[in-house]
Amino acid sequence: MRFDRDRYLEWYLPRFRETSPPPINLHASGVQALTPEALPPPATGDPWSLPGRFEEALAAWLELPAEEVLFTPGATGGNLLAALALAGPGAEVLVEAPIYEPMFLHAARIGPFRRLHRTGSEGWTLPGDAADAVREGTGLVIITEPHNPSGRFSPRATVEALAQAAARVGAYLLINEVYRDFSDRPSYHGLGPNVVVVSSLSKLLGAYWARLGWLSAAPEVIERLRWAHLNLGMPASPAAATGLAVLARADGLRDAARRTAQTFLPLVDAWVRETPGVSWSPPQGPGFGCLELPPGTDDMAVAETLLRQEGVLVIPGTLFEAPGTLRIAWLQAGDRLFEGLDAVRRVVR
Repeated sequence: MRFDRDRYLEWYLPRFRETSPPPINLHASGVQALTPEALPPPATGDPWSLPGRFEEALAAWLELPAEEVLFTPGATGGNLLAALALAGPGAEVLVEAPIYEPMFLHAARIGPFRRLHRTGSEGWTLPGDAADAVREGTGLVIITEPHNPSGRFSPRATVEALAQAAARVGAYLLINEVYRDFSDRPSYHGLGPNVVVVSSLSKLLGAYWARLGWLSAAPEVIERLRWAHLNLGMPASPAAATGLAVLARADGLRDAARRTAQTFLPLVDAWVRETPGVSWSPPQGPGFGCLELPPGTDDMAVAETLLRQEGVLVIPGTLFEAPGTLRIAWLQAGDRLFEGLDAVRRVVR
């Protein structure tokens, strides 16, 4: 397996980290990062026991049996672990598009792959006949619910049919639910014995630096994934210690994140409807959405101009395989949100 630089991170990281003064934040898809000072002291005790203690506490918070949860180094680590452990040698991977680029690259590095396309004209949901894309030789299907960059959920019946089609050919369905808990939609955990969910405490609770991800699935699948994880390295005890402290504040942090996302959504939706030439399918929970630009607009040029001339950072849709769009977010914009949106309106015009 070969790992190369990817376009999304290569474009985004220097603009996020090196722009001075910091730009108006219409780019961050999660809440403000927690600081260590905002948390109780990390858990102590036998360091070898900390990952297991965190898994048990996490499972309790998720209201799942502990044997159905595996602590991973962030959702990205969980995605990669699941892809490596479940696809099978030479098996085809079916991965949705548009998608967060590192997730696609995980699939592309494993072996043969095909795409399952969402479109803006259909509200960025999975197509109703998505299950028909699964065929003999498919070993793994990868989707996100809600979708990134649009923040839209597919009909549950569509996902259920996709899981059943995957089961018929012996394939797993990996569902990234990192943004699900911004809404009150139920998880897809338990949908079928071949369904694996990946998520984390980063976007929702701000624990980015602690790398607190997990996979959840049927016990026999988690056992297989656990052995795969041990082949890659032991779970991180310092992260688990911090994770226990994060969970002590989890309910309040989750509620605050939901309030912020849902309070500003109708305001941003009104702005979209009042801005000539742009449109979107309103997101259904997360604090971001996919703004569709006038036909023929170069979204990369719009994003660069916004940063250079207006001091506003957004994510060009091209980096999510959705050219002609911008992913705009409002969870960290604060009182500069509409200053940033007005700049978007000026540049698009």
